[in-house]
Amino acid sequence: MRRYLAFNRPTDFLRRRDFSQKMEATFDFIRAHATPLARVLVVLVLPLALLTGIGTSLLQSQLMQAMRLLKKPTSSNSTLTSAILPDVFTSSTLWLTMLSGILLFAVVHLVVFGYVVLQADRTTDEPVTAGEVWQVVKSRFLGMVGSFIGLGLLFVVASMVVGGVIFGLGSTMSSAPWMIFPLVLLLYIGIFYSFVPLSLYFIVWLREGRGFFGSLTRSFRLAWGKWWSTFGLLMVITFIMYLILILSVTALTALGLPFAGMMGGELDTGTMRVLMIVYSILQSLVTLLYYPFILIALSFQYFNLVERLDGTGTRLMVEAIGAPVPVAAPQGLRPDDEGEY
Repeated sequence: MRRYLAFNRPTDFLRRRDFSQKMEATFDFIRAHATPLARVLVVLVLPLALLTGIGTSLLQSQLMQAMRLLKKPTSSNSTLTSAILPDVFTSSTLWLTMLSGILLFAVVHLVVFGYVVLQADRTTDEPVTAGEVWQVVKSRFLGMVGSFIGLGLLFVVASMVVGGVIFGLGSTMSSAPWMIFPLVLLLYIGIFYSFVPLSLYFIVWLREGRGFFGSLTRSFRLAWGKWWSTFGLLMVITFIMYLILILSVTALTALGLPFAGMMGGELDTGTMRVLMIVYSILQSLVTLLYYPFILIALSFQYFNLVERLDGTGTRLMVEAIGAPVPVAAPQGLRPDDEGEY
């Protein structure tokens, strides 16, 4: 029988692992820390997830009402369209939902990565508590939101640069347009390539305490030479989790088919809104249940790359040679054991 790691020592994390070992470590970590991690997620993430689900359901309800109004015959459809759509896309519900979604993204990453990082620095058998993770969330929350916005702006700038290069190439190479396509293709390949190292950004930023550009540089350095392994792990774990997620959402939708009459306006507005809220909340909870698997898999890829580059885990194991072995706490005798000896 395979012996599972407890994941309560730095050397349990800082190890060189191949693809199958990283997948095993991901599910072994969930197996070992499912209860304390779930407790932390419920305390710190669930309220914001519920708020986001409620906002999403209200926004969907507004869109459905606008679509029903558009289907009604009117003498000025263009005027009606211009009157309705701005109310939907500029409503406070949309902006509050977007804001809560950004906050939820930041909190989920801080909680999951924070739990893993704290557990990786652990030297006791006691699991990380919600209070310890909350201290991480409080101290790094603004930085996480700023990093998220910074990465978004970086993507916008990169897109503008690509667009400018394409426009410039189109004007300077009008005599040889066949040369534009491979150059544009190389630009998009470069952007696609950068997404894989950037997937390591948040745990690098959180664990190593580097700045924005320092974390970017470190992420690319870690992924250098290991791009395909990082990409493969990310794609496989994402495919597995989203396949399970799609099956779960499909089952949830099947359970909601008896209420499909609300789409046709057979139910009153109050009942429709309640059902939409419940359905959106359940969708948010199902998504919240599976997304941490992806972050934990990325964490083990990060620890694997750190060990390959820095050899931190090997150095800790060498330093532990000759250290006194921790004395196990005495346990009560059971009828099926022979005591301690």
